[in-house]
Amino acid sequence: MTWARRGGEAGFTLAELLVTIAVLGLIMGAVFTVQIAGNSAFTAGSDLAESQQSARTAMLIDEDLRLVGYGYVLSTPAITAATATSITFWADLLNASTFLTADLPAGGNTLTVNSSAGVSIGDTIYVVNGRTEATLVVQAIPDATTVRTAAGAGPAFPRGSMVGRARRITYAWASSALTRDAGDGAGAQTLATGVQSLQLSYFDVSDVQITAANLAANLASIRRVAVAVTAQSTSPGHVRSFNISSNIRPRNL
Repeated sequence: MTWARRGGEAGFTLAELLVTIAVLGLIMGAVFTVQIAGNSAFTAGSDLAESQQSARTAMLIDEDLRLVGYGYVLSTPAITAATATSITFWADLLNASTFLTADLPAGGNTLTVNSSAGVSIGDTIYVVNGRTEATLVVQAIPDATTVRTAAGAGPAFPRGSMVGRARRITYAWASSALTRDAGDGAGAQTLATGVQSLQLSYFDVSDVQITAANLAANLASIRRVAVAVTAQSTSPGHVRSFNISSNIRPRNL
């Protein structure tokens, strides 16, 4: 690069300035392009992660469906309502159920159990021994292994009989939100947002799908539930979708 002397001062020629500006423009353009590409990649990855997280959160329904009927009586269908976008069932999701450690005589209302930790006053509990059942309401919990009920059990129950504490659970999808009512009195709570669709399909013991028109009359026949979820990110202009599905066979049906 040459230096021009004017009045004893050093400086650049016009040609050199133009060349320098052109080179800087090329460099800045390249940097800007790389920055845009990096931001786009980050946004795409973030949106995909968001949609995946929403879908996986929605699939927590899997774990709960596996416990349908746990802690509940056998004489009444554990699934009480089912549609393509919602399901209501009885289950002990908190593993609060226990078992008798001493025989319960006919008419008895004092249950000696392995642990009363998961039971609260006012809870409805279910004593089950094979096809012999009793539905009771907890009146008092004197100690860690004793539960007293408001009324006595009709039949007698031997030690080892299950003392279930199931609650009615409801999953429902609408307007991109999946809600769950845990049956604890708090009502429906939002479990996941960004869920674009939830599809529930039901099958009997022969693995034949139960049609929507026949669901209400065949709730007791459900043995498998297929779940399909599509979730999307919520960022405008950068929508990413994620699909996930599974098949659940509840252990207690």
